[in-house]
Amino acid sequence: KKTIILPHIYNCLIKSGTVCYIFLGPLYPIRGTLSYRSDDGSSPEISLLQAFNFYGNAHSSIYVNHNGYLTFDAEWSSYSPRQFPMNGSRDVIAPFWTDLDNRGSGNIYYDQYTSGPILQQVTQDINTYFPALNFQANWIFIASWHEQSTFQAVLASNRQYSFVLMNYGSLAFTPRNLQAGFDTVNSSHHFTIPGSFSVNATGPNSVLTLDSNVNVPGRWAFCVDQSSTGCTFNGQPVQIGDSFWSDSTCAQKCTCTGAGLQCSNDPCSYSQICRPASFQYSCQTVQRRTCTIIEGKCFNISPAHLN
Repeated sequence: KKTIILPHIYNCLIKSGTVCYIFLGPLYPIRGTLSYRSDDGSSPEISLLQAFNFYGNAHSSIYVNHNGYLTFDAEWSSYSPRQFPMNGSRDVIAPFWTDLDNRGSGNIYYDQYTSGPILQQVTQDINTYFPALNFQANWIFIASWHEQSTFQAVLASNRQYSFVLMNYGSLAFTPRNLQAGFDTVNSSHHFTIPGSFSVNATGPNSVLTLDSNVNVPGRWAFCVDQSSTGCTFNGQPVQIGDSFWSDSTCAQKCTCTGAGLQCSNDPCSYSQICRPASFQYSCQTVQRRTCTIIEGKCFNISPAHLN
């Protein structure tokens, strides 16, 4: 069979026998070993084909926990997300930590690659976000949660550099708390994606799917090996892969890369507003309303009521 990768739409199988991987938004192909359905369950221990260096801890196995996060030393059934930093005793990679129950519907997959077009696509994407590192992945791991809410955690390494990508497709609304980001043992390194623990975390206007730290809506990318010394801004540390706007006007966006802090003019779009974030400021998506002036008074009219 001939494999074709067409980025950024969805997965399909062509009847001719040619396998056509088409991605939805920033998602990579959703495939691999299917984890059993359960409430608060986990995959069995997965032996990694290559050790993954996560801020100095070399991990040789991993668990895909059904409530939206990865752990390394043991499975974890926690369904109540905790805010990072936890100052805890485990490394956690959490693209979508909340109370998920896939017994009725929804599948969870995981797979590893040491060659092939998917590995090459991940390599190409990482080099776009971190061009100074000349990265060539020789191993990747992809965990995918699909249907009720669709998202991925992607680990990539070449034994020198390690990366984590979090990809988001359609996210069903949930009133439950949600933590997205990562944390390390004792929280020496941690990151919370802006919008976690907010009403904007899920649903059609989720900040996870509409925003990004690498200018690809729905994708968040982080360099997570020990060589990631990061950057500084106004004397404060900034981790590699982190993006922020430098002041309350959100006129200039800065990203910490392997080559240092890169800043450029990149103001918020019409559908966004400048708000304080976990570090400095961020452009956060809001629902705009139309104000109609009648006899000196302003009346808000939602878009659904406009002709």
